[in-house]
Amino acid sequence: MRWSPRLLVAVALLALVALRIAQLSPPAVVPASAPPEVFSAERAREHLARIAAEPRPTGSAAHRRARDYLLAELSKLGVQPEIQSTSVLSRQWGLPYDAAHVENIVARLPGADSTRAVALVAHYDSVPGSPGAADDGSGVAALLETLRALRSGAPLRNDVLLLFTDAEEGGVLGGKAFMDEHPLRGEVGIALNFDARGAGGVVAMFDAGPGDAWPVRELARAAPYPVASSLFPEVARRMGHSTDLSVFKRAGIPGLNFAFSDGAARYHAPSDTVTNLDLRSVQHAGDYALSLARRFGALDLRRRGGEDAVYFNTWGAHLVAHPTSWVPWIAALIACLFAGVAAAARRRQEASLGRIAAGSLGFLALLLGVSAAVGGLAWALRRAHPVLRAMPFEPYNAPAYRLALALAALAAAAAGYRLLRRRLGACEVALGALLVWLLLLAAASLATPGASFYFAWPLASALVGLAAVTIRRGGAPPTLPPTLPPTLPPTLPPTLPPTLTDAALLVAAAVPAVAVAVPGPYLLFVALGLPVAAAPALAVALVFGLFLPHAELLGGGRSRSLALAFGVPAVAALAVACATGGFTEARPRPASLAYALDAAAGEAHWLSADQDLDPWTAAYFPEDRAQAPSFAVPYVRLTRQSEAPVAALPAPALTVLSDVTSGGVRALRLRVASPRGAPWLLAEVASPAEVLRAEVDGRRVEESARGAQARRDVRWGFTYMGLPAGGIEWSLEVEASGPVQIRLMDQTYELPRELVRAARPRELMGAPYRLADSTFVSGAFWL
Repeated sequence: MRWSPRLLVAVALLALVALRIAQLSPPAVVPASAPPEVFSAERAREHLARIAAEPRPTGSAAHRRARDYLLAELSKLGVQPEIQSTSVLSRQWGLPYDAAHVENIVARLPGADSTRAVALVAHYDSVPGSPGAADDGSGVAALLETLRALRSGAPLRNDVLLLFTDAEEGGVLGGKAFMDEHPLRGEVGIALNFDARGAGGVVAMFDAGPGDAWPVRELARAAPYPVASSLFPEVARRMGHSTDLSVFKRAGIPGLNFAFSDGAARYHAPSDTVTNLDLRSVQHAGDYALSLARRFGALDLRRRGGEDAVYFNTWGAHLVAHPTSWVPWIAALIACLFAGVAAAARRRQEASLGRIAAGSLGFLALLLGVSAAVGGLAWALRRAHPVLRAMPFEPYNAPAYRLALALAALAAAAAGYRLLRRRLGACEVALGALLVWLLLLAAASLATPGASFYFAWPLASALVGLAAVTIRRGGAPPTLPPTLPPTLPPTLPPTLPPTLTDAALLVAAAVPAVAVAVPGPYLLFVALGLPVAAAPALAVALVFGLFLPHAELLGGGRSRSLALAFGVPAVAALAVACATGGFTEARPRPASLAYALDAAAGEAHWLSADQDLDPWTAAYFPEDRAQAPSFAVPYVRLTRQSEAPVAALPAPALTVLSDVTSGGVRALRLRVASPRGAPWLLAEVASPAEVLRAEVDGRRVEESARGAQARRDVRWGFTYMGLPAGGIEWSLEVEASGPVQIRLMDQTYELPRELVRAARPRELMGAPYRLADSTFVSGAFWL
């Protein structure tokens, strides 16, 4: 077979991209028969089967069973566990404040000559309704198996501290309690946190603590398959993610944060079970935990640098890191390279500064057009397709939609490139696109140095390729002989047929760019899902700008062939995705149904947050009894409400312990409780009285409520997880301007059995996660 330059470039690019994405997969599972010093996900699965047998939200009976199992297993493994039982209050997310009674589990494996402790962290609570096999049973099981493997070898130099936090799902409350008051908090030299945001996928180190240069260097040396990028923390920070590592970061303790996030359709859902969890992800997490525990367990943790690093993966598991102080110099060198390539193109009359600027503006328009087109397509799909309308984040067959939308973005980008080539030369458009990359590099170097690598090295690679193939020829980039009238400006030199050397140089230049740039759009699709498809689509188009000489050789500048080469499979992939995303017992549809009793009014309601109702849920919302939602549930936007029978359920209780008015300030000391034993309670001041100071279960709210209540539509209040049987004390001081109304609402995580009309079909499940399958009872009190 005689390879043409066009075929060589097409096949090589496809192979490079496929290989790079395939490398973003977790390692194979190690069997239980492996040597004792090795981590085995099959062994960890035995712990998972017990921990994730049922949902275990803080304060529930299942939560206590999980706690007791952990205590027993830690004792079997030769360490003495303890329970940190305390109350905690967080103002991180504003009103209503998050509070809880937490029971952290702490165990220490002593070292031979400890300098500081290596903290291995995972949370053992789950959200209501979800067994939490991935989130975060996977992390808990991985740490138990890691402890077993560590115990099979010689003692480490440093202590290893195992911290299983409570109420992470309530706002990282267990982690806050540990760092606020546990006596071992000052001994932590580095924290390694393990969490999950899906049901599988590669485990990435997606966030790090202060002074991350030395932990990242050790990660590169010790972990068998590290996946990490200093771009990840920038994305995670803007998405508002918060995990247990955040409390260590705020305390100035170095740390690394690990999680997998594919299969997000099962995130916080009843289908987050052991059966649906990819054990390869557990294996990857355990490989990190064991290798890094041994590595940091051997170091002097008192000697740690304070410098941050820029780090990223290349091919395979190779992790590159350099100090952030290098960023300006790297950016300056690449800017010089760009100036040299642009000057050479100008000397050869292949481009002018004005036409490069025009190419840059054209490429910006292309980026915005692709983002808008694909984002609009995703929006239309979510509006029109019943499966997508029912899923809160992404469908079960999300990979098919990702492929379809990525191909659609490439088709739109290729069509846009062809339009640009009607008025500009190939070199001018290519340099214009790379100028956009250079401007992004400059912006990242100044504002987010950790993200600078993503623009630096692909840009350098593309510039070298453009210079080697385009400018060395003394003419326009290689292209196939035109079959249509030429569209290039008449002042440009005629195009020359490509050679195999041209093709080889283009492929060689693509290797570094593919290694660094291609994972970006893929991981954005995984992290953001269909609701934000415009962002990864823009990233796809941006990466396409690195390969415009390749697109030119493939005929993209003169014909529709390249756009069709992407567009036809995009349509086919979309058709397959839409046809294969139906609901089954293995892939159940989420359904939102809750029961709410307003004890003060003597009324009850069925509630739902679904856009479209399935037949089982719709039976509770007859059209002739449709109501606009009036029963407020924190963090939930209700869509419908209907009348329901009034069940004989006791309302939350409020007892006034003291009531003193002095100097225009009224001081109230109250006890709030749930007579029906609900583990969750909301307390709020429903009247206009301004709260001046407050204390919840012994924890003072350390801010004036005046600022917190700046928004008139926000009531002062708090939620409490793990509510003790006897309730908690709540003290508040308000302006003595009239009666004070207190509203209490408690929540249990099941529907009243006597009111459920029929068993839920197996192809349905409770929707994640605040509302479904819950019973709320509220009461109002005037004081």
